[in-house]
Amino acid sequence: MIRQEQGSNLTSLEEGLRVNAVTEEILVDSETWGTRELLEVIASRFFDLGNEGAYPNSWEVQGKEGLGVGERLLKLNMHLEPMGLIGSLEDSNPPVMTISRIPMGSSVMRGTQQVALWVVMAGFMTLVGEYWVSEYDYGGSGISEFGLSFFFFTVPVMLSLLLASYCRVVVARKFGIEVGHISPIVFPIPTWWPFGIVGLLGQRKPDLIPIPNRRALGSIEVSVPIVLFFSGSILTIFGLMMTPSDPPGLTSAPTVFDTNLITGYLVESWIGGESEIRLQWLHPTGIAGVGLSIVGWGLMLPIPGLPGDRLLHAIIGPSEMRQGSTQTSIFLIVLFVMVFVFATAKWTPWIFLAFVAAWQRFNPDSLPQPIILDEHFGLEERFRSRFVAIASVVLLAGMPGTVPSYEMSAYDVGVSTETWPEELIFETDETVEFPLVLEPRGVMPVSGWLQFRVEGAEPVEWGVNYSCSSSPSICRFDGLTQKENLELTISISPPENYFSPHLLRILVDVSGFEVEHVIKLTSIRNESFSEPFWDLRGDYETPIICNVMKSVEGGTLVVDSPYWESMNDSNFSGGTREVCLQGHEGALQNSDSFDQQGRAFGPLFYLTRENETIGPWTMPIKSSERLIQVSGGSWTIPNDFVVAGDTLAHSAFGSPFCQSGDVAKQVSTGSNWSEEMGNYSAIRLMGNLSGKGSIGVGQEGWLAKCNSEGVMETFRIIDSVDVYVHPSGLSRGINAEEFIIINRENVGMDLSLEWHGDSPQSEIWEVTMKDWVEAGNSTVITAKPIGLSNLERAVWVTADESGITVHLSARCPWGGC
Repeated sequence: MIRQEQGSNLTSLEEGLRVNAVTEEILVDSETWGTRELLEVIASRFFDLGNEGAYPNSWEVQGKEGLGVGERLLKLNMHLEPMGLIGSLEDSNPPVMTISRIPMGSSVMRGTQQVALWVVMAGFMTLVGEYWVSEYDYGGSGISEFGLSFFFFTVPVMLSLLLASYCRVVVARKFGIEVGHISPIVFPIPTWWPFGIVGLLGQRKPDLIPIPNRRALGSIEVSVPIVLFFSGSILTIFGLMMTPSDPPGLTSAPTVFDTNLITGYLVESWIGGESEIRLQWLHPTGIAGVGLSIVGWGLMLPIPGLPGDRLLHAIIGPSEMRQGSTQTSIFLIVLFVMVFVFATAKWTPWIFLAFVAAWQRFNPDSLPQPIILDEHFGLEERFRSRFVAIASVVLLAGMPGTVPSYEMSAYDVGVSTETWPEELIFETDETVEFPLVLEPRGVMPVSGWLQFRVEGAEPVEWGVNYSCSSSPSICRFDGLTQKENLELTISISPPENYFSPHLLRILVDVSGFEVEHVIKLTSIRNESFSEPFWDLRGDYETPIICNVMKSVEGGTLVVDSPYWESMNDSNFSGGTREVCLQGHEGALQNSDSFDQQGRAFGPLFYLTRENETIGPWTMPIKSSERLIQVSGGSWTIPNDFVVAGDTLAHSAFGSPFCQSGDVAKQVSTGSNWSEEMGNYSAIRLMGNLSGKGSIGVGQEGWLAKCNSEGVMETFRIIDSVDVYVHPSGLSRGINAEEFIIINRENVGMDLSLEWHGDSPQSEIWEVTMKDWVEAGNSTVITAKPIGLSNLERAVWVTADESGITVHLSARCPWGGC
């Protein structure tokens, strides 16, 4: 009763003062009438006051005239606002109302400052867009790149941000709140941040703006993220529709973009697989859309200071958010996410975002808390469900890719062979067909050739046909793109009956991006070796060759050669077993059979089982080609090595191939000449060969000599003294009785003779030779076989730093002398 009488007397006094407009001062005794008494009287007009609360100027309250405390609070605040005061209700029973001062300093910038900031950020956005217009060659049509950037990049972003800002203002005014507009924050270095837009800055600080209730807080905070999410997704779709499927004229590696989940699903259903192609040179409007989508998604994250965190306050409630158990749970979740992101993230901004989120949560004293005036009313379930649904849609459907943008590491790298088979197994003698898809590994159009070659013991017995060319071994393709691929149908016919494994070697000859692909050809019913070549171990003088043999029943291994003997037990019990043969001096040089790549064949080899003979097998020996010894990486062409019109091809790796088509560089040989040869490079020698020529081939790899009819001779390059032997070359068997050794070094070299073999007679060679070869000179050697005529013989020459050695080997035949 006392509080009511005081209130009525004060009201009468106020009305009298308004009517009489008295200008004289009224003196009030501060000891009997202070701020607390004044606020108590004012509050009593709107509430029935109960006990005092724990804070100053706070009371337990109940609404007057049958109205709820929330409605009375609104009327109270309308009365207190001119006084710079505001009332708030705690979530308690009974509710406690507290009157305090309105937070000061909520305004970040004035209107003119905000307009200036928008103009500057628009200029930054245009600079970013201009980079993408020029990078992907979207200019033309008489409009400058700057103008195109402004219309297709800056305008869509700024309009989307203006729409989001006005939506936020309109929603806030619906609840009687002035939140001000937002301004974009742009990072104008597209090589670091390709989207330009990185965040938003509000005209007023959200955590210093009193919000009537949780519904108002949630409604205001979802407006900007959801507008940016939808506008960004729409712009991304429009950008993809404006992006061509054919690549632009790229001069550097393009930046590949990725969309959010819902946008990716929509464009995939509309334009199919072309969406992934277009994302590699996305139109600036699409890039702007991806950036807006990422910003909208990021704003919805529950990171302190962002709308997502304030939305979480609206959904859960400020009092619940302030509880220690809730803070601990959120802290642990953020800690787990941070560790997970740090361990798995492939995009640096995700790491930065996780760090900021964790750092904000680790400092709870500095966490901005939204000011909700009516915590007592809570949040109706229907609004809670809406907020949760909106947040879920934005966070899940709008989730960006794990790497939203990255620079393609290889954009012009030839043809991909990842889908090509690595082995074909033949069950019968019937022809096998399989598709060979030609598609670029990068984004640029690709043209070139394919060369097909079967390697092994009997390559001529195989038939290889393909649908792209009438040439027996070369196939031409032009203008392959990610959109326009080529599928070849390859048919392979194996030899009749049993055959050892072979290789189908395919050279993809694209200038600068040559690559080889090998398909192993085997039979499911074979009793044979598992590999098409003997593996050479050891050196040329005392070679060891090995292979893995497969046999169901086993038998006795037989080697039909005096130069080779088995290193294993000759009795083979069946199954799979490695077979190794030890070669005597001259074993490789005694071979008189070579495959098309110049590899020497190994000995005749077969398996006996009771009265049955399985085989015989004879296979080439890997790395047994003719040698060229190069000193200092440069090799002078011998006079009798080539004829006019021959082509030389070289590479430091891979297998020897002749040039594809007419692509070799023509070199005039009428005067002295020199050429550096790179990988898979080729030169055609023209003229009369009267000049002295040299080629730079490095210290390893291979050299192929190809004539006009396509016949190829191959040589393996090693780093050693430059000595040339005619005919046959170094470390290769010489069938002529007379041959020439040329010392092409700058110093003289010793010339020596070595004898090998098991012949029972000593007078089996008639040799004429010197013991010294001058620098730059040659010498003629005569090695005439005499004596026993049935001896297996070999003559060859080796050279190293110690000198030049002529080797003579003679062994009794397999049946004995």
